[in-house]
Amino acid sequence: EKGRILNRFTALFTRRSASKWNRAMNLDDWRIVCITYNINTRRTESDQIYQLLEEEDVAESDIAVVALQELSHSELLGAVRAEATWQASFCSWMSASGKSLLCKGSLASNLLLIFARLHIFSSVDKIDSRLSRSSFGGLTGHKGTLALRVHLRDNRSLVFASSHFLPNPEGYENRCMQYFAGKSCIFNDKNIDDERNSVIWLGDMNWRVDTLSTQEMFDRLNAIASDDEMDALVNEVDQLRRARREGKAFSDFNEAPIHFAPTYRIIVGRTRFDGERVPSWCDRILYRGSDLVCEHYRDNRTVTISDHFPVIARFRYKASLSDDFKWNVVFEPVPHWLSVVPFTCRFSFKHDFWQRSGSYRDWIGVFPSAIPDPALPISWLYLMTCYDTVIGSRSLTVAEFPNLSSGCYRLAYFSANRNCLQGISDPFEVENFG
Repeated sequence: EKGRILNRFTALFTRRSASKWNRAMNLDDWRIVCITYNINTRRTESDQIYQLLEEEDVAESDIAVVALQELSHSELLGAVRAEATWQASFCSWMSASGKSLLCKGSLASNLLLIFARLHIFSSVDKIDSRLSRSSFGGLTGHKGTLALRVHLRDNRSLVFASSHFLPNPEGYENRCMQYFAGKSCIFNDKNIDDERNSVIWLGDMNWRVDTLSTQEMFDRLNAIASDDEMDALVNEVDQLRRARREGKAFSDFNEAPIHFAPTYRIIVGRTRFDGERVPSWCDRILYRGSDLVCEHYRDNRTVTISDHFPVIARFRYKASLSDDFKWNVVFEPVPHWLSVVPFTCRFSFKHDFWQRSGSYRDWIGVFPSAIPDPALPISWLYLMTCYDTVIGSRSLTVAEFPNLSSGCYRLAYFSANRNCLQGISDPFEVENFG
């Protein structure tokens, strides 16, 4: 019975291929895809992850957000090879599809990754982070909320919050309290204009079905004949819908209609409910902000690494940002360079950046031309090791690096005070001598 129910929804998913992005959208809009996945301490399986990203049309997005819960302790403690981690799997695929890691945050076993196309980096003014711990009275963050705010140059913000709420059907009130504790992370401050602050909140929120037995839930699911009937069932039995109606959690957020079956609890490696828990919609994505439009909301039942299915939402964000935003740090074009010559670059500060936000903790890095992860330069040095020079009437800063092997590279300037890149060079080639 339970296998037949879930296999029916899996077959429906397979027949109905992933809908493409709305091609009628404004060209100035940004396409944002968000994925939340409780990985149940499992190791990454790149084949399934890449299949997920391809099926969900992530390559066409401008920004891709990945929220993972329950990373294994071996990965958290560095016992897993760097190239075999979940982050490495996502970074590798995103880099191949033209996106770089804009920023990331972690809280115990929770990881939040935000990828973006390089042309978006110049629109980012600053990145902030906040977190709230809920496990063991706030001592640990295995259950909790972390958030990253991407502050844009037009004084608007995109906030991405990821949560792993407390479990169990009887934990309804605890989850409501955890929501209010986590709300402090979404930059809902009095001095911040909510109209300019768009928020996407995703994660394993652990809201359960507590009014039906497991068998009763199977019977109700088996009777579902349409998308509208599925959403009506969610509205009737889901704790999150109840919390929103009662004003106890997420009452000021939106959620697209749910047309997919529960995403927990699944037999690992299978597409069947395990029958030990009442099937529930634990994994959710909510949002608020007039600049956000949710165009797509579903699960993906072809990924069977965990006892959860991943949930995906696609948004259109009214960016209205000009491509004319200039970097605060501008690199001089790099001339033809040979690998036998120690590498030198020159750059200048614009818009009074150094006076407003400069720090000797800032650093300059050399990266592969795609800049897959700004935290992993091939070579880097602190700004304090650079020196000034004057060429004609222009004042420039010079950075000297060791020799670079042949290849295609970019330079980037990282601001400690703004927690993001403030300048990226054009690609340049280094060739072997002779």
